[in-house]
Amino acid sequence: MCVLIDYQNVHLTARDAFAPSGASARDTLVDPVAFAEKLIEVRSARQRLAGQKLVRLDSIRVYRGIPSNQHEPTLYSAAQRQRAMWERDRRVRMITRTLRYPRDFGRSWCGERPREEGIDVLIALDLVELAREGSYDVLILASHDTDLEPALDRAVQQAGIAGRRVETAGWEGMRRIRPTGRYVWHTFLDGGDYVKVRDRRQYW
Repeated sequence: MCVLIDYQNVHLTARDAFAPSGASARDTLVDPVAFAEKLIEVRSARQRLAGQKLVRLDSIRVYRGIPSNQHEPTLYSAAQRQRAMWERDRRVRMITRTLRYPRDFGRSWCGERPREEGIDVLIALDLVELAREGSYDVLILASHDTDLEPALDRAVQQAGIAGRRVETAGWEGMRRIRPTGRYVWHTFLDGGDYVKVRDRRQYW
């Protein structure tokens, strides 16, 4: 099994759903390894009741925008420490792109924040390619980003041809992404699970 985590989407959706109002992004981080393992634990319990075959978690792919060392050296260093910590688990592979910064970033009049660009494209490409290859029996896409639904459609089709499965995952009560005209298994984690998978390490 391989879990593909749209990190910022998973992180910020959990913060908005479960953290106290006004909580900062840096104080509500999600540990991707703990998240994936909890996801498999919850999935296994529910699928066992549904009579499904259990599988092993072999790969965790984390897709994330990274601050620029030039524009935000403190945040860049924190992100590198996070990466080093998370990749201690050999199952983890980080797929990153530098954030896109507005032209006037750092100026007193610039209220625009840097943003991710291209991460959803990387997720979509890998999801479809992994489904086509059939390297894993199960692929789980953890995201609430509906822009990924066309890729999910294609991945479900490709996985079916290879005799494999594509599933989705996310947080309870939040928008679920769905393939067109098809049912896929969805595993959700709740607020109690979020407390257990938070990354409370100090990176700053």
